[in-house]
Amino acid sequence: MSHSAPLENTRTELDPTRAASFYIKLIAQELARMAEADLRPLGVGLASLPVLTALSQGNTDTQAELARLLGVEQSSMAQTLVRLERDGLITRSPDPAHGRRQLIALTPLARNILPSSKEVLARGNDMALSDFSAEERELVLKLLVRMLANLTGSDKY
Repeated sequence: MSHSAPLENTRTELDPTRAASFYIKLIAQELARMAEADLRPLGVGLASLPVLTALSQGNTDTQAELARLLGVEQSSMAQTLVRLERDGLITRSPDPAHGRRQLIALTPLARNILPSSKEVLARGNDMALSDFSAEERELVLKLLVRMLANLTGSDKY
């Protein structure tokens, strides 16, 4: 496919290869596939990284706060935390100030894995943008952020 043909900006265009969303999805899928393959030997999955990162940054320490921060359902967060605890990446302990609540903390294993995990993600981004100039990289980022704002109505990114 030629990279020089302009993308159509009409709703009647039926060729998905002429839509930015088609390529965004393919790129996201390929980055996820590559990351999962490289994360597997570390004992962590791509879906767990936002939880581990939030805990490492001190943004939160309870299931409810994590679910709210990451925009997921409580039940999904509960399942993720069960897996992370099973895999030795988090611990849960009773909150002394709140009887029914549990505090969640990273284990030393998780703290050791996080830097390598972040490197895996950086490698994927670097590969995707390998032949882009610094200006092109910045432009791609700005355009993607703008697209996200258009879709969400939020400029929080």
